[in-house]
Amino acid sequence: MLREQLLEIMDRKHHWAYPALTRPGLTREQLFVHFRHEYLVYVRDFPVLLARALGSTPPLDDVRRALAENLFEEQTGGLSGTTAHPRLFLRMMEGLGFGVPAFGDDDAWLHPAARLYRDFLRERASMSPWQAAAGLLTVFVEGSVNERAELDGTFVRRRGEAAVREHPLVQHYGCPPEAMDLTRAHGQVEGGHRADAWQILLAHTPDASDVARAVLETCEDGLRSWHAYRDGVAERMGLSR
Repeated sequence: MLREQLLEIMDRKHHWAYPALTRPGLTREQLFVHFRHEYLVYVRDFPVLLARALGSTPPLDDVRRALAENLFEEQTGGLSGTTAHPRLFLRMMEGLGFGVPAFGDDDAWLHPAARLYRDFLRERASMSPWQAAAGLLTVFVEGSVNERAELDGTFVRRRGEAAVREHPLVQHYGCPPEAMDLTRAHGQVEGGHRADAWQILLAHTPDASDVARAVLETCEDGLRSWHAYRDGVAERMGLSR
């Protein structure tokens, strides 16, 4: 039951502005607004958020191992043989012609809804029960609207050079393939991380329990905050429905 309830939340993790990012037509300023928000809101500090969740877990070996492996990859790229994922993100931005200094901290620049979503993630990452924190980060934040199909085996994420060649930034915006190691790393590790996320959450969260309700409420709150955040970024980009 918890699995289905979470999947119903993930089914709604789609924003009306997302298709604009998959096709040509955006200006460089619009791309910058989108990607700077992504970096400052959660990409840069995602390893720290995982560390907070890991620090709040009880001594359960399977849970701590899964979160630690995820954290290790995010902060070092050690599983994929790359480097820290925030650094890979900035390398991709350099491929688009944006300098790293342009992604420095600037609270005043962020859309107010983006600040609220960022602060929501920071607060909830270490709150109890630990299942709610882990579910928010590893199922909701790292997951997508394709979650149900991916779990069912009807959606298979592209990997390696095929994923790079077909990426919209390469196809439509001139990002050189050599700058796309983040996509390569995701293709190598994300399938395992997705399976681990669901396994540890469902194994340690009884259906219809107070803990399950906390997980669902946290992810539902995350969905509302994420939609407001994406609405705010779309507004800054000058996009309309």
